[in-house]
Amino acid sequence: MLISHQHKFIFLKTQKTAGTSLEIALSGFLSKQDVITPLSRKWPWPSEDEATRRELDLPGPSNCLAPIHTYRPSDAWNLITKGKLKKSFYNHMPAQEVKRKVTDQVWNEYIKISIERNPFDRAISTYYWRTRKQKARPCINEYVQTCNPEHLTNWNIYSINDNLITDIMLRYEELANDLVALTKTLNLKTLIQLPPKRTKGQFRQDKRPWQDVLDDSSIKRIRSICHREISNFGY
Repeated sequence: MLISHQHKFIFLKTQKTAGTSLEIALSGFLSKQDVITPLSRKWPWPSEDEATRRELDLPGPSNCLAPIHTYRPSDAWNLITKGKLKKSFYNHMPAQEVKRKVTDQVWNEYIKISIERNPFDRAISTYYWRTRKQKARPCINEYVQTCNPEHLTNWNIYSINDNLITDIMLRYEELANDLVALTKTLNLKTLIQLPPKRTKGQFRQDKRPWQDVLDDSSIKRIRSICHREISNFGY
């Protein structure tokens, strides 16, 4: 996620929606005074996504770490044993948590931006990402019917108390046009452009339309879990 004080926006990053690519692109408009969260849980250790951001000479993580005095024993243990730093702001942070961390002025005045994708298509992408390290991965319909419901929806990232809080919702399917409009809305001097190197997209193997991949039971489960996205965004 990102918070830009100069351009007064908060970017709430969703999963499997080109969020990492968009976060890298938006990083180019931020400074050291802004909040930029790590692109990977491995941070501060090397990651491919952070390498992409560095190759483009864009700013990396800043103002996202929690002060030492807020560390609990479990946080200290994670730091000592895993080199894991406690964060005040982190990747895919839900809106409700972001609201608690910022001032009322920032929350009320800044433009809140997120991005969504057809939940049926996103489920396929999620399957390939979350099973990428499994030697004997389940079939996609078995995965969709048994996985954690939270892996199929982004709703809690851009809603609070079941209400949408975004001012601008970008669409994965219309991203090129939406980025032109967003550039104008934020009054940026240059067009927001995604990095030439696609992040995480190489894991999806089946490029067929979702209607040809998902069976009726999978479609039914996704429709049930993602009924709010389907209703609000017309999927």
